Amino acid sequence: MNIIIFSANIGHGHNLVAEATAEELRLEGHTVQQIDALEFVSPFFSKVLLESYLKLLRYTPNIYGRIYQWTEEPTFFDFSSIINNLFCNLFKKLLSQFKPDAIVCTHSFPAGFLSALKLKLDIDVPLFAVVTDFTVHYTYVHPAVNSYVIASPKLAYQLRHIGIEEQQIAPIGIPIRRRFSHPPSKAEARVALGLNNRPTLLLMGGGLGMGTPTEMVRVLDSYLDGPQLMVITGKNESLYRELLASRFRNEVHIVGYVDNVETYMAAADLLVTKPGGVTCAEALAIGLPMAVVSPIPGQEFRNASFLVEQQAAVQFDMSFLAPKLADLMVDELRLSCMSRLAKRLARPLAARHLVDLLHR
Repeated sequence: MNIIIFSANIGHGHNLVAEATAEELRLEGHTVQQIDALEFVSPFFSKVLLESYLKLLRYTPNIYGRIYQWTEEPTFFDFSSIINNLFCNLFKKLLSQFKPDAIVCTHSFPAGFLSALKLKLDIDVPLFAVVTDFTVHYTYVHPAVNSYVIASPKLAYQLRHIGIEEQQIAPIGIPIRRRFSHPPSKAEARVALGLNNRPTLLLMGGGLGMGTPTEMVRVLDSYLDGPQLMVITGKNESLYRELLASRFRNEVHIVGYVDNVETYMAAADLLVTKPGGVTCAEALAIGLPMAVVSPIPGQEFRNASFLVEQQAAVQFDMSFLAPKLADLMVDELRLSCMSRLAKRLARPLAARHLVDLLHR
């Protein structure tokens, strides 16, 4: 098969899902073309949009939440209004050169954009929209999308509610990298990372490192007695340098962006994180209980609500985070139950199942 995967460089998770899907396809000998949809439309627009998005999340997250709610209507935005001859010609050239058997979109923008192009050019290429959160925002829903890949069967009602046919709904999970389907044991992971065999807390803020402020790490270190902490700062270099320069009471390991997140998750007893969809899907695959903090209004609020409802996660207010984490870290029964419930929700082979779906 020839498959085109359109992603968007807004939030690291969309690219990770695209890469996980591409990895599975290439392992089977298929040909894959990965394209950043925003770069495809306009490199200048891509740069401006990414910078605006990051500033919005960092300084005015509530405004982002209002925009998320405001756009929560099926086919809210008419992409056909921005489809001009330039885009049609670019897309036709891409199709004639690559001759795809299917197109996969891991972000709502290319799903809408490609749906409009399909209709305008009357192209019969199956279009798959992969939703990368534990909810379904209606900006993914468009007339020419053939199949919707969602995180769980428990979310299918959101699509049925707006009239999407059952055969269009594929509740196979969020595609994640295959390494999460066979992670190391806790003991193996701790040896690999040079950790002691004692209670271990992992703090992550997503690929952009926005969810682990220095003050939070300091408060947890001053309150908790005995556990070792691992902090992954992602691509946030200023946070990394600031934490490295700090002094801690407990054993605290600071790392930047890593490509073996599964080992860090396997070594931990509890993950403290912003509830990004891909991070949560990876933690579920490991069976790692989660304490979610500081969700961005919008999809992360929905992710947190879903995971707490399913009892694979807890959500704590930052004001009382340290004492509540201290109680949870010594509650082995609760952590064990959360781990089992996480594994019940997990879809570690979602990328493999998406490839099967493309075959069909």
